[in-house]
Amino acid sequence: MRDYPLENRSAFSPDVAVGTGAAINLAPVPGGFVIHVLGDAKSDEAALKQVLAKIAPELGADVRKSAPNQWFWVGDAAVYSDRLTELQAGLVNQFALADQTHGRVRMRLSGASSRTVLAKGTMVDLSADLFAIGQSAMTQIGHIGAMITRIEDDSFELIVLRSFAASLWDELHHMAAEFR
Repeated sequence: MRDYPLENRSAFSPDVAVGTGAAINLAPVPGGFVIHVLGDAKSDEAALKQVLAKIAPELGADVRKSAPNQWFWVGDAAVYSDRLTELQAGLVNQFALADQTHGRVRMRLSGASSRTVLAKGTMVDLSADLFAIGQSAMTQIGHIGAMITRIEDDSFELIVLRSFAASLWDELHHMAAEFR
């Protein structure tokens, strides 16, 4: 049987409007990877970052805690199945990888009003003194499950299941309507 390579397509149409105004900007994150990392009962984030820096320094070690002993490892480079197999072989038995790149979508919401927009849909306190840069939270935005990560002062990355990406995009546009 012949293997057919997956074609990585955007969850959004090519003519999707990016940005809404000076106070708020919403944009899809094109390309990259999202890998779910599962650890054993003794796993911790420091050990995971150390292993990733050793086996794949070119991909970085941007990991976001999603549950106890589970993380999303994200980056902007393309990781193909052969490379994923190499990465799994290089990991200690403490961790396992599950590629989520085709099943998850990343988008960025930024601007001075980004916290206000997100506060309309989530119960997570995103104030700067409680939600530090690099911190993540698995939550819901409206009725849609998502991971929110603060990546800069007024900038957040959202990871959502691909089948909910267009709905979340529309929700965020509605929540940001007052800032247009």
